[in-house]
Amino acid sequence: MCDKCENKEDKYEKLPFSILDFGEYVFFKALEDRQIILNDEVGDYLLERVAFQIIKWNKEDKNIPLADRKEIEIILNSPGGDVYLGMALCSVIEKSDTPIAITVIGNAASMGALILVSGAKHGKRRAYEFSNVLFHDGSTVLFGSSNKVKDHVKFQEEKDEQVKNFILRNSKITEDKYKDMADREWWMTAKTALEFGVIDEII
Repeated sequence: MCDKCENKEDKYEKLPFSILDFGEYVFFKALEDRQIILNDEVGDYLLERVAFQIIKWNKEDKNIPLADRKEIEIILNSPGGDVYLGMALCSVIEKSDTPIAITVIGNAASMGALILVSGAKHGKRRAYEFSNVLFHDGSTVLFGSSNKVKDHVKFQEEKDEQVKNFILRNSKITEDKYKDMADREWWMTAKTALEFGVIDEII
């Protein structure tokens, strides 16, 4: 092996993480500054890696006046994912007394868009100029007996109504506009997202 290759390997051996674990290293380092990197599809990891941290910091802050609490920042770039788990995170964000900023780097699509609007109470939803937001209706695949499918469809209709009301109360989107776009791929630039009250600021 050449000397240059050996020196390169020695350099990487001295790093506090392996190259394969770089994403994990960055994630946990960011937690030290109360930053949560959500750079993936929404899934099972959400409760322990995102929601748990917000709940934990709120408990730590319980004796600190609201104005003196250190802000939590969610750095968001997500293509979407599980709506049921994602809406649980939205509830945690909404109910947080410690202020939460959400910064979109890249895309806040599908379930990612719902996480973005959940920060309305805190008034700190931000996006870079070339970030994008996508709203669209959910999709599902059903198997089973006709009665079980009917039960699931009824539940999904209730869930869709919940999501609609959630978006309307956390943005400037009107019910008429929502109905017009309900079955569309509604992409927004940062400028459009600001106009519809989906974000509070363009960085």
